[in-house]
Amino acid sequence: MDTQSILNRIQTLKHIKQLKRNQHLDFLNKCPDECIHTICEACYNILNQSVKLNKDQKHRVKKKLKPIRDDVRKLSDPKLSVKTKRKILRKPQVGNGIFTLLATTVLPALISALIPK
Repeated sequence: MDTQSILNRIQTLKHIKQLKRNQHLDFLNKCPDECIHTICEACYNILNQSVKLNKDQKHRVKKKLKPIRDDVRKLSDPKLSVKTKRKILRKPQVGNGIFTLLATTVLPALISALIPK
């Protein structure tokens, strides 16, 4: 994946991070399919441990995803339709959990991965 597409995904995730808690579910009704794909791709990368996380972050992710693990597995399935993924994300427990996780853990990990060392 090239740097520009990663930067586009980071911009999308930053936009999601700026939303208030009560705006997440409204956003899902209006957002384009590409945004849903970005969220689901992040879920897929978390499950397959493609995102480098330290021990504390892994513990936080595991704790946050355990109650909604079946829904997260469905979201990370590339064969599932966007309509179904949107419906899953509209569930308050799933949507708010995913948005919180993306804002607190995944986004900082992606940004730190792009910074050259």
